[in-house]
Amino acid sequence: MSSSYTHVDLDNWERQQHFAFFKNFQQPYFNVCVSLRAEPLYDYCRTQQKSFFLAYLYLAHISAAEYWPMGLRIVDGRPVHCANPSISVVQLADDDTFRFSYLPLVQGFSEYCQQHGEAKTRALKQPLFSEGFAESEGRCDLIHVSVLPWLNFSAFSHATCEGNASGVPKLVFGQYDKGSGSMTLSLDVHHALMDGLHSGQFIGQLQQKFRDPQRYLTD
Repeated sequence: MSSSYTHVDLDNWERQQHFAFFKNFQQPYFNVCVSLRAEPLYDYCRTQQKSFFLAYLYLAHISAAEYWPMGLRIVDGRPVHCANPSISVVQLADDDTFRFSYLPLVQGFSEYCQQHGEAKTRALKQPLFSEGFAESEGRCDLIHVSVLPWLNFSAFSHATCEGNASGVPKLVFGQYDKGSGSMTLSLDVHHALMDGLHSGQFIGQLQQKFRDPQRYLTD
């Protein structure tokens, strides 16, 4: 798999000065941690016998693909845009370590579930430093997704290592609270590429999909 992107016209981009200001910060990412209303999605998945995990993963994936700023990255010091980002999502192995699996964006929840099952099986049969890891990690057209279903956290901090490409958004979903119907989401983005406004707009689009899951999860 190879990265696919187009260069942003920096001279005519409204964020030209913001990009120049933030791109060389020692720690240029910022984090927001929010509580999503997830009860409509959870109830829909329970009654329709669909995977809640795969449902919110799919909705996050299509939301990121639809929202243009979530495709922005930095390659060789220049802004680029990835139109169809893939997702790197962690999988828990039997020995309580994790592996990375990689999912391209496909239209249709059923096909997405099938792709995930195949990707999960491949990942768990291999060590962490697998061929898939070597081919995929470091690509700019990824979105990193982690899941902490054991914790209802209110803040999050990532381990970060930047290579030739940077600006990959990082999403972490927390525990679903059946009492309140809420679910924590942590979002990290690069401040040279996005501001708080953009984080809020992306999260708003995702929240809208959580409220109306049938529209997006019925093939």
